[in-house]
Amino acid sequence: MKWIKKGFLCDCNTFDLDWYKKNTMTPLPYLKGDVLRIYLTMCDSENQGRVGYIDLNPNNPSEILGFSDTPALDLGEVGTFDENGVLPTSLLEENGKLYLYYSAYQKQVSIPYTIYSGLAVSEDYGDSFKRVSNAPILDRINNELHQRSAIEVMKKDGHYKMWYTANVGWIDNGIHLAPKYDIKYLESNSIDKWYDIPKPSLELKGDEYGLTMPQVFFEDDKYKMIYSIRSISKGYRLGYAESIDGIKFIRMDEKMEIDVSKEGFDSEMICFGKTFKYKNKIYLFYCGNHYGIGGLGYAELEGEKIG
Repeated sequence: MKWIKKGFLCDCNTFDLDWYKKNTMTPLPYLKGDVLRIYLTMCDSENQGRVGYIDLNPNNPSEILGFSDTPALDLGEVGTFDENGVLPTSLLEENGKLYLYYSAYQKQVSIPYTIYSGLAVSEDYGDSFKRVSNAPILDRINNELHQRSAIEVMKKDGHYKMWYTANVGWIDNGIHLAPKYDIKYLESNSIDKWYDIPKPSLELKGDEYGLTMPQVFFEDDKYKMIYSIRSISKGYRLGYAESIDGIKFIRMDEKMEIDVSKEGFDSEMICFGKTFKYKNKIYLFYCGNHYGIGGLGYAELEGEKIG
């Protein structure tokens, strides 16, 4: 898969918003009528993220048509699991409503933070979202005590399938204490109740300490996953894997032919990539240096099929 970079799209300096002053993270594409909407984590000066969006021309994503002047999903109430940041990760349309799965931060004392997952619903075609619950739908369990986040949900064969990031420990990455995490799999018959026993889906290797933000497709009788890889030696890059059963994936990272640029907003890392197919084109939206402080960019696939 050869990705042709199309360039920088936006960062916090592109818009004059008092709640968007730092990182741009976790793009999540959605076709709203004839507009390509990209939901984003827009971080304030304290790096607390809220869900906002930019609207693009799907025929030419470099053309910004509009943006959210207020958060589509704001911080949670004081003391809740999502009081210090919310990040969009997956969308699911069901019964005329649009459901948003999101990751959520809460600051801690003995560790930097916990990250659990919530669910919100929109009844105004994706302009705003309301929480289904003030409690997480993916909360701590044994062996996954501090992080269950970056949800990806697919409905297939009458079941809901979920891939998500699970904390397996902590590591000193040379800069600060950081979570160590891989990707797990769950199934459910319900959009908001996930009580299944997690199964390993994608595992770390080498000096990696993070696998996150999976995006899964079913194509050519197999499941295909694009995800983010965090390592000591390289920071963030993007990877690719395939699976027959959708549970255990085989890594084929060499197929993901995109890397950092020689200079510019994505010269140190590329992360949180999500793809979107429109007509005969496939776009990849991703974040740049320092977990998105560099801003948002996009690339286009050379060809019409992932994998």
